[in-house]
This record gives sequence, structure tokens and C-alpha cells, in this order.
Amino acid sequence: MQMSIAHASLVMIATLIASRVLGWLRLSVIGAQFAGDARELDAFWAAFRIPDTIFNLLVAGALASAFIPVFSSYLAKERESEAWHVASSVMNAMLVALVLLSGVMWLAAPFLVPLMVPEFDDRQLALTTELTRIMLFSPIFMGLSALFTGVLNSYRQFLSGATAPLVYNAVIILFALFAAPFLGIHALAWGVVAGAAMMWLVQVPELTFRRTRYQISFDLAHAGVREIATLAWPRTIALAAVQIVLFVDINLASRMAPGSLTALTYAFQLMLLPLGVFSIAISAAVFPTLSRYASLGLQGRMRDALEQAMRWILFLTLPTAIVMIVLRRPIVHLLFQYGEFGDAAREATALAFLFYAVGLAGHALVQILARAYYATKDTTPPLAMTLVSIGTNVILAILLAPSLGINGLALANSIATLAEAALLLVVLAPRARLRLLAIGISALRHLTASLAMGVAMFLFIRVTNIPLDLALEPPKPLLLLQTMIAVAFGGAVYVLASSLARVPELDEIVTFLRARRPFRREVTAAP
Repeated sequence: MQMSIAHASLVMIATLIASRVLGWLRLSVIGAQFAGDARELDAFWAAFRIPDTIFNLLVAGALASAFIPVFSSYLAKERESEAWHVASSVMNAMLVALVLLSGVMWLAAPFLVPLMVPEFDDRQLALTTELTRIMLFSPIFMGLSALFTGVLNSYRQFLSGATAPLVYNAVIILFALFAAPFLGIHALAWGVVAGAAMMWLVQVPELTFRRTRYQISFDLAHAGVREIATLAWPRTIALAAVQIVLFVDINLASRMAPGSLTALTYAFQLMLLPLGVFSIAISAAVFPTLSRYASLGLQGRMRDALEQAMRWILFLTLPTAIVMIVLRRPIVHLLFQYGEFGDAAREATALAFLFYAVGLAGHALVQILARAYYATKDTTPPLAMTLVSIGTNVILAILLAPSLGINGLALANSIATLAEAALLLVVLAPRARLRLLAIGISALRHLTASLAMGVAMFLFIRVTNIPLDLALEPPKPLLLLQTMIAVAFGGAVYVLASSLARVPELDEIVTFLRARRPFRREVTAAP
């Protein structure tokens, strides 16, 4: 089973890497095309928040905390027909709710937008309202896509769902490049809608021709549907609280200099790139396994799978965070500084990125720990911890923003997320019989190796900056070469330090690669 988790994780990591590359390209193209007018781009990112909130409230909570565990439990008990009866009822109810709420928000947008960004001028407010109304179509398609992904993941089919974000990003890029000359900033809003639609449509063939048993059903009284509703509401409340943080951040950033909201958004999205590649991929891949073990009462196997996933997350995210901290300026320079995205935007984004990077491991651990609770259909503790984290985040943001600006908002997020991860782990440990000492030793090994890597990269950058004249405004090819060598050098140090610290993940990688060799030989020998 461990190999199956590893294989699923690698599949998702591969597709998510491609997706995150396109995600970077999307942000880079948007910045190059529109960053010259900071007020317009700030308006777009503010407008994006309302449709995204609708999706998170009505879909993300139910899918993550309730739908997959319930659907997987029916499959594990070989009750596939009933599983699809439940899934169809949930899908139909969700679609009706998304259409209705999007319609209400369309009508309310002129009243909500001024509350969200009170310091925007009249032109910005009108533009934000227009963009919001356009993008309110996107949650409908994204909801369908997310539910399709949940169904396919429950069948341990990850490729289609992991590929869908590739299409989403690609469509937005195309609209930004080719529709912008005709539509201006509105091209981005229509690109979001078209991307969401295509994100759903690319999954339709696989679900239709392989697995679908969709029914026109609204059986909301079914025990499975009621169970999903019961399990989903705590997570929905938690996500509603998360949206409060985002709205507070937008409100505070709108009071700062033009471009602040864009810099904060870019820094946060940049932090999400490795988070999506590593932690979300591993968490999504292991979640059906955790749900299956929980439904069958196999607590020991569930604990082993969870601990393995946590070790892998720490093995990947801790060194990534160090890379982000040490190389933050060249990363932002190389990824985003093109066209209208100038020096001021680069420096603001890089500094906020530093403070977000501090909390990367916390974000990653929250992903897997929350799913462990959801697998056992216990959603109350994650809700409680999230509410504590949200309260901490809001208080710290209000306190730190006056002195640190958007950097205070990023730091508040990191501190609150690390606290949430610690609370989730402490409460879960006795229930899941987690071996905290072993987890702590593993985390210490990963952190030590990561710090050694960070020192090596820092010294390399300092030594090469002067002779290569890279301290101020280096040419991009030379900066890229320096950064790549620094990462390679740091990676080698990390592997060496991990080997000396006897990190077991290195052995697991070697074992996995050796297990794949006979297959490759067979393929090579085939006529």
C-alpha cells in the first residue's frame, strides 16, 4: 500500500509541477501585461475574491471533509450503486446552490465591493464590481470540476483531476495574451470563466466512459447525503472563517500604496506553488487510503500511512522553505519581472514572500493533518483549531500592518498557520496513536539538513555576487545560471546532510527506483 501511495503521489506531483509552472506563467503574463496600471490589477485581484469565496464555501469544504470519505466508504463496502445515488444527489444540490448564490452575489456586488475595498476610488470600485460580476460564473464550473475530481480520486484515478488545473491556467494565459488588446483587464475575468469551464469539461470523458453512474436525483433525505451534510458544516464554517482573513488582508492592503494588493497576492501565490506540488499532492493521494483504513477499522495501517505522508511532507517542504527564504529576490526577479512588472513590484513581492515562506511547513502539515480527521469523519477538532488560527491571524494582521505593511499580513498568516498545525498534531496524536517522538526526531533531521543547505546556498550567492556583478541589476541569463547552480549546490548538500542524518526518505526513493527497473527492462526488451 505504501508503494501505491508513493506512485499516486508521484503522478500527482508530476502533473502538479506542470500546473504550477503554468500557474507561474499565468502570473508572469498577467504582471507583464497589466502591472503598469497597479490600480486596475489591484481591482482584478480584489474582484477575484468573491467568486473564489463562493467556491470554497459550497464546494471545497464538503469535498475535503465529507464527500470523499463517505463516497469511499460505500465503495470499500462494495455498494457502488448506492455510492453513485449519493454522489448524484450531492452534485445536483450543489449545482442549484452555486447558481442561486452566484446570482445573489451578482445583485449584491455593488454593495459588497465598497465594504471589501473601502479605500478604492470610484473608478476602481466600478471596475471591481464589473470584474466580480463576470467571474461569478466560474464557481459553477469549478464546483463541478472539484466534485468530478473527488469521485475519480476515490477510484484512485488521479491523472484527470490533476491535469484539469493545467487547462485552467493555460486558458487564462491565452486570454491575457490575445484577448487583452481588445478587452483590457476584462480579458482576465473572462479567462477565469473560460478556464473554469474547460477545467470541468476535460474531466467529463473519463468519468462518462469509465465510471459514471450519474442519476437525476435530489434524495437529500438519504443517510449518505445527510452524513455528508453533517460532516461538511464544520469544515464549511472553518473555510468561512478563512475567508474572513482574506477579506481583512484585502481591506488592509487596499488602504496602502497602489500595487500593495497585487504584491501580496503574488507573494502568496508564489508560496502556494511548492505547497501545491508537494503537500497537496501527497495529501490528496493518501486521503482515500486513510479513509479506506478508517472505514475498515485498520487503525495501525492508517497511522503508518499518515506518519509516512507527514515525513515526506517535511522532507520536501522544509528545504523548499529555505530555498524560498535565501533565494527570494532572484526567484521573484526571474519569475515575474517582465514587461510592466518593475523594480518596486519585485522588491515588495520578494519581501512579502520571505514572511510567507516561514509558514510553508505549517500550511503543508495542516493539509495532511486535517485530512486525517476527515478520514475518521471527525471534523470538529479541525474546525476549532481553524477558528483559533483565524482569530490569531486577524489580530496579528491588524497589529502588524501599521508598522510592517503587507509584510505584517504575511507574517501574521505564517505564525497563525504554524500554531494551527501544532494544535492539530497535539490533539490528534493520542487518538491516532502517533509516535510523536519519532515524528519530532524526523522533523529535526529534516530541519538540520535544510539549514545546512541554506547556509551553503547563502555563501555561494555572497561569493559569486561580487565577481559576477550580480548584487544590483544582473542580466537574467547570468542570474538564472547563478540561481540554478545555487539550488543544485544546496540540493547536493541537503542530500548529503540527509544521508548523514539517516533520513529514511532517501532509502524509500532508492527502493522505489529499484522496483521500477524490471519494468523498464521489460519495455526495452519488448519487440
